[in-house]
Amino acid sequence: MFREETTTATKIGMASMGCLDSAGIQQCPKMCKGCTPSQAMACMGKAFVDYPETRAEILVAGLTMISRTAKTLDEIRRTIPGIEMAVHLAA
Repeated sequence: MFREETTTATKIGMASMGCLDSAGIQQCPKMCKGCTPSQAMACMGKAFVDYPETRAEILVAGLTMISRTAKTLDEIRRTIPGIEMAVHLAA
């Protein structure tokens, strides 16, 4: 059951970020192949403004996309200040 709730939160966040449509189908062509951590942060920031009621879900989805798309630890390290701000906004 815990796994289903986590998946649902991630899907809601990804839909808010524009990665998926409301049916859970990939909407953004860069989602799997060309997305970068910095682009995921940009989408997360826009989604925070557009969908403030789903900030926690957007945060989960953003962290998921950053961890999936980063090729090196340095890419993740560069997003840490933005992640810290996102956590503060979502809290």
